[in-house]
Amino acid sequence: MRRIEERFSQRFQVWGIELPREAVENRQRGKIVEAGWTIWYLFGSDDSGEYLDYYSSHRMTNDSHVRIYEDGRVESLESLWELRPTSKDPEENARLENEFWEHNERVSRLLEAKGFGLQGDELPSAIVRRGFLESRESNRRLSEITGSDED
Repeated sequence: MRRIEERFSQRFQVWGIELPREAVENRQRGKIVEAGWTIWYLFGSDDSGEYLDYYSSHRMTNDSHVRIYEDGRVESLESLWELRPTSKDPEENARLENEFWEHNERVSRLLEAKGFGLQGDELPSAIVRRGFLESRESNRRLSEITGSDED
């Protein structure tokens, strides 16, 4: 677990964010809402050993979804895409839009299944970001509320 804690601490060192000691000792899932970050985390194990998965969101950067193994290896996992390519060709643009939403809707379901869904105690920026990105429908609802017609 020491390597997991070290890697996590290195990533968030600038903000002084560390995993709660009790969570590490008891391998408890949790959430950190601090210094502009909302970070969901859980502990698990697979054939490669124990690991920590976390999903982090901050209004000034892209979301990230990461797995840190007990040996210090770090793997990037799928996260929500924030931007999508566009095309002047209407058919190509529709295809790109569908790929974007299919990816984000699939990742959103994965995050929910892991327990990384919104519960209302996250920073407002994380709630709004997730709302705009998790599905076409949530994007439409928030766009109506905010008066934005942008995807």
